[in-house]
Amino acid sequence: MMQLTKKEQKTIKRLFEEYTVQEIADAFMIPRAPLSREEEEKEMQEFRAMRQREIANRTSEQWIEVRTLTIKYQMLAYIEGDRLEAHWNFQYFLNEYIRAQNKKDKEFAADVDVKPYVLSQYLNGHRTPPKEFLIRLELHSNGLIPASWWLRSLQKSKEIELMQDTAIREQESKHVKNKIELAL
Repeated sequence: MMQLTKKEQKTIKRLFEEYTVQEIADAFMIPRAPLSREEEEKEMQEFRAMRQREIANRTSEQWIEVRTLTIKYQMLAYIEGDRLEAHWNFQYFLNEYIRAQNKKDKEFAADVDVKPYVLSQYLNGHRTPPKEFLIRLELHSNGLIPASWWLRSLQKSKEIELMQDTAIREQESKHVKNKIELAL
């Protein structure tokens, strides 16, 4: 949270002594006459055209940043949400992250100092990445996607797998005897 200087604090205090909250809010509002439907549509078209120009003029670095941020917020929604997205898992996010960097798997493996076959095992879910790899991912993203998020996405993937694997539950139930009985 931003700290205010003593001078700024005094100015704010003076404003609240002299004016009501409504007056302060009104001072920051710029009144605008209502637009006609045609004027509103014209403004919207101009805005869309400006956005199209802006998007068309993005550099490759800006595209990498946009795609990486998209992955970051998808990952956050996944690890903090209740929805069980079948296609969202650690492997999905890792694959998308690599693609967002415009890299081939082999190039990315070199960037994070792992063998290409090891990266392939992570991507295909045949091997669980160690914490060192998760830290490398954080460092590679320059802290944009924390190692803890990679770990949480990995844990959530395992949790979903555990919850949805009915076959293993049936198989393992054969090994359980004398279950506790609860009277609820």
